[in-house]
Formats: sequence, structure tokens, C-alpha cells
Amino acid sequence: MLAQTWWRWVDRLDARGWGARAMVRPPAGEDVIAAAGEVVGGFPDELADLYRIADGQLETRYVQGLWTNLFPGYEFLSLAGARRAWQGWADIRATYTADDFDDMITVRGDDPVHRVYTRAPWWPLAEDGGGNHLMVDLDPPAGGTVGQVLVAGPDEDERRVLAPGIEAYLTALLETELVPPDAEQLAEGAAWWDAPGLR
Repeated sequence: MLAQTWWRWVDRLDARGWGARAMVRPPAGEDVIAAAGEVVGGFPDELADLYRIADGQLETRYVQGLWTNLFPGYEFLSLAGARRAWQGWADIRATYTADDFDDMITVRGDDPVHRVYTRAPWWPLAEDGGGNHLMVDLDPPAGGTVGQVLVAGPDEDERRVLAPGIEAYLTALLETELVPPDAEQLAEGAAWWDAPGLR
């Protein structure tokens, strides 16, 4: 069940000293989820269910104490933040041709993902601060899974599928090594953790 897996993941971050529960925003309302999903033709159940658990994570200014990310190297976007990010990608699609970007894109191995720079059915789940996103793929090619998690962005020329869905991604995160924040990170009040194999 997605909710159980999500909270196991948040608790694991907490147990390693990252204070993740303090980052989690309250659930999104059904009307907000439906309105956001309209721009991509509706959310698959797993994505909608995630927002029913948490509408992303708090921004730094709303956190007392240590601020951290909830995905490896990425901040979990609220629906409002994800819609802004999706519109940013839409603006790019409105002005670029395939020759502008697609030629530089590669695909890792046999990963079932489109070899393009950007697609409208990619929903920005999380952001690294530099324009790169964990995307939820709502229209994969043959062999892919609706809702699979992939990576796209200006610094990400290789398209790769990280997991066939959100729960599978969280399950993989539960199995990764996590180190606690160091003294310098704690003193700064903002600490980014990473799991390079899962981003």
C-alpha cells in the first residue's frame, strides 16, 4: 500500500537524522488534484494517491530547524510547484523543434522511455533546483509502465527509468544506504542527501 511505503520511507529518513516528517506538507484536496491532473489528461491512481498523502514538501522558509529533501537530490514539489514546472516545460515545447534538443538525448540501455528532451505527458514530481526533474511518465512507449519514474532536465541528456512506479521507487529507496547529516550541514540548517543510483 502506497501510504504505508511512503511513511516507512519518511520514518527511515527520520531515523538517519534527516527530520523528514517536518518537511511533509498536508494532503492535497480532491479538487486540487483533479485540477492539476487536467493538464495531462488525468493522473494515474498511484500519483493521485501520493498527493492524497502529501502535497509535496515545505519550502525552506516554512521550516524551523533542519530543512532537507525527500527524494535523492530532489525536492518533492507541491501540486502548485509541479504545475509551474510543467508549464515551464510546455513553454519550451512551444518554441523548440526536435532538432534543437532531441539529437543530444540518449536512452540508458533498453529502458522503455522516449528518446526526446521533453514530452507533455511527463509530470514533474520533484526538482533539483537546477531545472532537472524526476518525472512521472504518463504515456510511455511499448514496454514501459504508465506512472514510471524517469529523469529529465537541462543537465540530464540520458533518459533512464528509475522505477516502474512511485511505490516501486520508494521501495528501492528503502533499500539504499543513507548516511546521517554531518555537523556542517546541521549548522547551516539545510542539508541535501543523495542516492546517486536512484536519480
